[in-house]
Amino acid sequence: MSFAVAEVSYWMALGYGFLAFFSPCVLPLIPAFLGVLFASKGDFLKIIGFFVGISSLFSVIGVLFGLFGNFIPTYILTWISGLALVVFGLFYLFDVELVKMKKNPNVWRYKGEGFLNGFLLGGSVGLVWIPCSSPILGSILAIVASGREPVKGGVLLFLYSLGISIPFILMGGFVNRLLNRVSFKKPVWMNVLKVVGSLSLVLVGVLILTGRFITY
Repeated sequence: MSFAVAEVSYWMALGYGFLAFFSPCVLPLIPAFLGVLFASKGDFLKIIGFFVGISSLFSVIGVLFGLFGNFIPTYILTWISGLALVVFGLFYLFDVELVKMKKNPNVWRYKGEGFLNGFLLGGSVGLVWIPCSSPILGSILAIVASGREPVKGGVLLFLYSLGISIPFILMGGFVNRLLNRVSFKKPVWMNVLKVVGSLSLVLVGVLILTGRFITY
């Protein structure tokens, strides 16, 4: 039995983005991000700019990795993608960050109103999530590269960015108040989410290696 990436990978990309939203190294920064984004109540253009900024960043990355896959032979790309997902799944399970943030970003420079400030804030938030969710992002990029289609790669990373930005847009005020009241020790539900996400990465990696996960 084979699993076609054409349908599954879209939902995976969205789900991985949601997992990335709860990356431990970013959770303490979320109140600041939300404070900047919602500093001006009713600033719809800033919210749109945030969405466009973070989506543009990841979509471009997706297109580039889709192009990159065309330069590697299929059998080599299959092994690279499969092994990458297995390794990244284990990294995610054991909280291994491939890239460390040296210092917290100064997002307050984008506290002004308007589309441009929202766009720059979205891009900055996306850059923060790259090192913090590196195992998750690396896994979805491995799938994108194996697909060898830049446009679909851009779509997958766009969906990944949706998984990150939707919690900001829909749960902004609530999440801001909640995260300001709780400690950042991992609750049980987050540990369960991490284990499930890690196992899904490893499973997809094994399916790719055994030829049961057909890219696109």
